[in-house]
Amino acid sequence: MNQFHDGRPSSADISDDMVSKVGTAAVRVVEIRQDFTPRIVAAHSQAERDGLEAEATTALVEAISEQGLSVDEYNEVVAAAQSDPELEQRLLSAASEA
Repeated sequence: MNQFHDGRPSSADISDDMVSKVGTAAVRVVEIRQDFTPRIVAAHSQAERDGLEAEATTALVEAISEQGLSVDEYNEVVAAAQSDPELEQRLLSAASEA
């Protein structure tokens, strides 16, 4: 169900609304990772690490879903921004306004 010609959207393909949603979700994704990473590293057992990783994954999916996005949509836009400086700048601007 990929709507983009080469598999990746370009900045022109992505609406301002989508950029805003991904930017807002990205802020939450960073916050969640910053919260969970030290806890996972400090875990005393594999079972504790696994539980924290599952909790983090659930929180990440919820943060993305709260913006009306699927994880695939979010990942596709973030991946496209890695090779599209204009899109990257749009996302950074949206994230700073979140």
